[in-house]
Amino acid sequence: MANLLADPTVSFALKTVILTWEQRDPIDAAHDARLLAELFERRADEAVSWTD
Repeated sequence: MANLLADPTVSFALKTVILTWEQRDPIDAAHDARLLAELFERRADEAVSWTD
């Protein structure tokens, strides 16, 4: 975790989530992280998909 917080290429938004979620139950945090990843993967797919 410290390596991500020290990495200048990691966004401030992600660093904030890491610091905030560090206090949470790790199982709940992992579950929520998976849901967020799925949500934004779908949004990214929709953003780059071509429809006729």
